[in-house]
Amino acid sequence: MATTPEEIKSLCEQWCSSVKTPDGGMAIGANSEKYRLFANGVRFHELDHQALLASILGLSKVLLLPGLNTIVVEDHFGLWSWCAEVLVGSRSEYFSNEEHEIQSLFQASIRASLVNCKKPARSSEEHQLQYESEQKIAHHARYFLYDSSLILAYIGFPLLESTLKRVSSTYLNMDGTVKSTFQVKNRAGKPRPYKIGAQCSSIRDVLNLVYDEIADSELKVLLQEFRVHISSLDDSQDPFDLIYSWRNQSLHGSTNFQTIGGTLLNLSLLLCIYSLKDNYEELRNKVIEQCRREESHDHKSPWSFYPPY
Repeated sequence: MATTPEEIKSLCEQWCSSVKTPDGGMAIGANSEKYRLFANGVRFHELDHQALLASILGLSKVLLLPGLNTIVVEDHFGLWSWCAEVLVGSRSEYFSNEEHEIQSLFQASIRASLVNCKKPARSSEEHQLQYESEQKIAHHARYFLYDSSLILAYIGFPLLESTLKRVSSTYLNMDGTVKSTFQVKNRAGKPRPYKIGAQCSSIRDVLNLVYDEIADSELKVLLQEFRVHISSLDDSQDPFDLIYSWRNQSLHGSTNFQTIGGTLLNLSLLLCIYSLKDNYEELRNKVIEQCRREESHDHKSPWSFYPPY
């Protein structure tokens, strides 16, 4: 059973290595699937804070691959549903009453990430029942669900922006108004100053603000690992510039990146879960108790996310 950050990181790296073929392609099979986290006994509610952060990073690497190909598996559903239970579940106090709109956006993003999650069928009969149940969904609703990855890719940007501004609350209001003077480097490496009262609407600049000025040494290491992964997808520009490019191209309708939603979600989760480092164990125990209570009543509340099915 893998439970340490090192073991989780190793499994994800071994998966990435095992799918590479000599011609530069990718092959998924028994040789690669033996490295999945669930296959190695990982249960996200049992992990400590460091191991959960390692899971977010590791599963980001096996989620979005070169060519912006994405593969979502049970590991991702388990991770997203557990993090959601911690952050926006019925027992969570992560968001204040004044942050209801951000909380709703977070919940909608998680729902979009989990909408096609279903319990693995244990027999052909169970698989057939699942198929028949899906066919009963209203026509337009069913096809809307098929587009959930595209929906997540679009709402993932405002989710990330709100998460970054929340982390940057000493410098920025949620509407982007500057509260405290700061500066970031532009693409040419020159200082770009932001004075009190100015407006910061660039996701690139807020990413750099968090990375350069707000993140402590531990969070900076985690963000740098995430940056390295983004660079492996496209090393033609800085990782934060690439995210900015994704956002602008999507916003202006020049293209859509329907495979990047889970990656944007993971970056938001990384920031949010990291912020719980001082009281994560206490919160984890409360959330587990709530999940067990719901399970004993065979009932899922509207605010229930874990387990994912």
